[in-house]
Amino acid sequence: MHAYLFILGPRDQLLEGALQKLAKEAGIPETAVYVIDNLAERAMSRDPALANLFPLSEPVLAGASRPRAAQALLASAGIDVTTKPISWRTLPYNEKALKDEFGVPWYPTIDRSRCTGCGTCEDYCLFSVYTLEQERPLNERVRVSAPLNCKTGCPACSRLCPTGALIFPFCAEDALNGSIENPQPRAAEDVLATLGADPLKVLAERRNKKRLLASETFQQAEQDRILYSGVL
Repeated sequence: MHAYLFILGPRDQLLEGALQKLAKEAGIPETAVYVIDNLAERAMSRDPALANLFPLSEPVLAGASRPRAAQALLASAGIDVTTKPISWRTLPYNEKALKDEFGVPWYPTIDRSRCTGCGTCEDYCLFSVYTLEQERPLNERVRVSAPLNCKTGCPACSRLCPTGALIFPFCAEDALNGSIENPQPRAAEDVLATLGADPLKVLAERRNKKRLLASETFQQAEQDRILYSGVL
């Protein structure tokens, strides 16, 4: 069996013994475990070496601090991990290492298994991080076209994603960084109660004027956006 240990980036600090644990379960020497560093950066730049990671037919054991984030990052690099015989393991990591830092990439990524192509993130983001391509299949319509435009520490769009598809791998909040394997989708009535009968229209209007909305989630998203916009 092949075994891979994915380190998402410098702020992703696995606890001591993570590699040994993975090697033991795979039944191989520790030196035989493939360690993939800086996955987020390599996925964003579509490092061609990532395409050769997994054998086509042999079973693979893969470990990461946040497997859902790792899978979404690999998918963003064009690697379809869903069709390969991969078993994922969650490895313990130093949660304190995930803190807001200015001047480092924030690496927004999309869980395609949950994305519905609604476009809420594209409409809400002030920094043109996302592109909406209507001709693509629903779960591929939204693309992270300018990841470096994203403001480090700002998870506003992820808070509003109705299905929890947006992941910020280095966000300290479990609900936003991929730690939760099966996040609960926001009920349609909750989204409507927050944004009104026409969510995209309301979000577009927010580019030009303030609106007072009653949702704590939306208010927190607004605070994030203002805090990290660099405007104030």
